[in-house]
Amino acid sequence: MEASRRDFLGVALGGLGAIGALGALYPIVKTLEPSAASSMEGRVEMKLSEVPELGVRVTSWRGKPLFIVHLPEDIEQRFQYPSLKAGAKNSAGKTNKEIIGSHRIFALEGVCTHLGCIPLWKPEGSDAVKAPYFHCPCHGGLYTPWGDVIGGPPPRPLYVPPQKIEGDKLIVDMAIKDGFVKERV
Repeated sequence: MEASRRDFLGVALGGLGAIGALGALYPIVKTLEPSAASSMEGRVEMKLSEVPELGVRVTSWRGKPLFIVHLPEDIEQRFQYPSLKAGAKNSAGKTNKEIIGSHRIFALEGVCTHLGCIPLWKPEGSDAVKAPYFHCPCHGGLYTPWGDVIGGPPPRPLYVPPQKIEGDKLIVDMAIKDGFVKERV
């Protein structure tokens, strides 16, 4: 009879050990899975007509705010911007304006590159900047409409996601290889 008690205790302890091992492995497996933010909303399409001139539409892309900006053709003649912050270049070593080029409707990730706050669109400008710009109210970051840094602590411009214009739509998607922006910069 004692052998069966020993067997029972061995099986019970082995079962508890197996449950404990599964409990320890579960967080590791969950950490290795793709996050919901990286898989959700992998593609955003916005009709060009839905964004008014000198306006910004805000949507969500991959769990982050996405600013769809529509600038007038004559923005550079109508407004004078302060000079860009020295050394504040994107990952391609350029300014966002160089990446975006002559496109007047484009997308920017709406996350300040300083501490991750969400900048506000100021289409009327202000006393400090007499032109439309993005302002991060948390620490005073200032960005041009193209997302380039003109003041404050942000170390680099707003990120520009891969995007293209197809017909009457602006499409933002990490899989874009033939757009006017081919990779996130």
